[in-house]
Amino acid sequence: MASPDKQVTKNRHFFQSLSHAIAGLHTFFVEEGNFRREFVLSALVLIAAVVFRVSWFEWFVLILAILLVFLSELWNTIIENIVDFVIGNQYHERAKKIKDMSAGAVVLAGIIAIVCGAYVFVPHLLHLVGMWNH
Repeated sequence: MASPDKQVTKNRHFFQSLSHAIAGLHTFFVEEGNFRREFVLSALVLIAAVVFRVSWFEWFVLILAILLVFLSELWNTIIENIVDFVIGNQYHERAKKIKDMSAGAVVLAGIIAIVCGAYVFVPHLLHLVGMWNH
């Protein structure tokens, strides 16, 4: 999605910088299906956190895990876009390696998020079925 803003100089003030950052996040949300799926899954995790009345520390763990996944997906998208911009419509083995490693970072962030989610929710689920007192 091409931006109508053709600015080539530095931002003049904080709000101009913020406007560009928000536009970038909007583009990320609109163009990246993986992020939209991660966003919906994160919303479900946060709803579960409300239902289970998790502690402040558990909220902190969940939010950090969610932000780690979002940030890794954003960086993956940035790297993929840069690689595509540089190589154009061609195939290069090194470009494939770069993209694969970047995607691997997202997978690792997802694993960390799953571990964090298990840390928070497993005790609550075990308590719910009467197998854990906390």
